[in-house]
Amino acid sequence: MKPALSYRTAAVHEGSLVRLRAFSPEDAERYRGWVNDPEIASLIDRAGPVTPAEHAAWYRTLVSSPSAAPFAVERLADREFIGLVWLYDIQARHRRAEVRIVIGDRRAWGGGYGVDALRVIVRIAFASPGLDKLWADVLAVNARAAAAFERAGFRREGLLVGDRLQHGARVDVVRFGLLREDLR
Repeated sequence: MKPALSYRTAAVHEGSLVRLRAFSPEDAERYRGWVNDPEIASLIDRAGPVTPAEHAAWYRTLVSSPSAAPFAVERLADREFIGLVWLYDIQARHRRAEVRIVIGDRRAWGGGYGVDALRVIVRIAFASPGLDKLWADVLAVNARAAAAFERAGFRREGLLVGDRLQHGARVDVVRFGLLREDLR
């Protein structure tokens, strides 16, 4: 059965702290600034600076892909764009997708916005007859992201030892997962 693609619409989805809406070209340029920040880049496993041309191509591919569903994350209190959350590599056959999230606005760090955005994307993904499994890979050095996934209901499923090479050293990755049935 193919997952419903209702999350591909222009609908706005609200949580208690954030709302998810369509990811616009204006958002994308701000997002490029975040992923080019060395600290953020190291937390999300970016290898180097992203040029405007590379980023424009990435944006076009992301928003037009039938196997991705990107959402801008806005703070409810002031409608400020603070991050991006998306379903990636949506697999209809296996009814699963990877979840990716970046809260790039440092003023929003530690405020619960990432957890709320994850809870909303879970609700979108598991909307009937949507997906049954979500997963995410988090660098083991990114404790804030790991805690956010756990607070949003994801479980640690495994440790990928030395999975990535970063700054000349092997880095572990924590695999998180969430099944629809876990929410019952």
